[in-house]
Amino acid sequence: MAWADGDGAGHARAGRAQDGPRVSAPRPALWTARFGLACVANFLMGMSFYVLMPTLPFHLLEQLRIGEATVGLVLSSYVIAALLVRPFSGFIVDRFNAKHAYLLALAAYVLFTSGYLLAHTVLVFVLVRLGIGMTFAVMSTAANTQAIDIIPSARRGEGIGFFGLMSSLAMALGPMAGLWLMDRYPFQAIFEAAVAAGVAGLAAASLVHAPRKRRDGAATVLSLDRFLLVRGIPLALNLAVIGLGYGMLLAFAAIHGKQLGAGNTGIFFTLMAVGMMVSRAFSGRLIDGGRVVVATNGGTLAIVAGLGLMAWAGAPATYYLSGLLAGFGFGVVYPAYQTMMVNLGGHAQRGTAVATYFCALDVGIGAGMVLAGMIAARFGLSAAFAGGAALALGAGLVYALALSARFVRAPVPAETAPAAEG
Repeated sequence: MAWADGDGAGHARAGRAQDGPRVSAPRPALWTARFGLACVANFLMGMSFYVLMPTLPFHLLEQLRIGEATVGLVLSSYVIAALLVRPFSGFIVDRFNAKHAYLLALAAYVLFTSGYLLAHTVLVFVLVRLGIGMTFAVMSTAANTQAIDIIPSARRGEGIGFFGLMSSLAMALGPMAGLWLMDRYPFQAIFEAAVAAGVAGLAAASLVHAPRKRRDGAATVLSLDRFLLVRGIPLALNLAVIGLGYGMLLAFAAIHGKQLGAGNTGIFFTLMAVGMMVSRAFSGRLIDGGRVVVATNGGTLAIVAGLGLMAWAGAPATYYLSGLLAGFGFGVVYPAYQTMMVNLGGHAQRGTAVATYFCALDVGIGAGMVLAGMIAARFGLSAAFAGGAALALGAGLVYALALSARFVRAPVPAETAPAAEG
């Protein structure tokens, strides 16, 4: 894949030569050097996070000896801190420099991740999770806002999809690496690997020459709309319900696979990431082409099928297939919802729109972890995944019948704000 110089900030426009026929300008470059570095940093940040995701439940069960219901509560504790900070992160990014906020938050995230090495009690573990939640909230909001500033608006859906694809790659490799390390080394080695990936991500992020875009239309007085995109709340609530299933899978898919006799539960996360990569290969063009509703509806159905198959799974083969289906669905739905949210906010509230999107994910994923743990303690994990499938189906119906009308063939807003090198 060729790399292009510059930021590709121009937009495709139909133009007429002075004495010639109307011609179309070439598509603006997406794969610039700065976008490539931003993707690398996002991948490494994801590796730092996902290398721990399937292994932390085992650490809590085996090393700290707590029950499944408590595991869900402890793992979701970072969401509490993230929700407290996330709305302010959008305000910070809109009012100040996204790159500086990103680097500071990423450095703090690495510092808190190193705290796992000292977390020998449940209390200290929860404190570490709270710190990670606060820093991750600012870090992810700033990283995605910076990426959207880099991506040409005419290719926003495609660019968001590829940027998110880096997280999918990390989801494929991180859990496999974490489970491989867990089988061969003490948990300390996994924590050290997470810190190393975070440090590498910080180094890559510091090399990104990000545009500094003035949010000239941003409000100068404090109001609810400065912290959450009010007109995007219905969409965010729907996304939170869909995210419940994602939280269930992240926290308990590995444990469920072990119960089914799966020899390598890391394969589940790899297939889930493969599903995301396949779907993002074409979904971005659908979204940019004004077919976001079609993409969202199809992706939601795939999520329902994946969670339902997980609940019904009685053998490893079905278990693995459910990961592929769920990954395909989330790979379509997440960039679609983020694009819709960003377009609702416009340029002046880009950081706020991104923060609102991630608030919805925080609520959904965190509540999904807690809900799955509570249901599993009484009825088993199959019942938990069945509940997630039913809730995702309900959210899909709400979107199709009540929310989708405003996004039918909605155009991508033109980029008009000036940019400077940062």
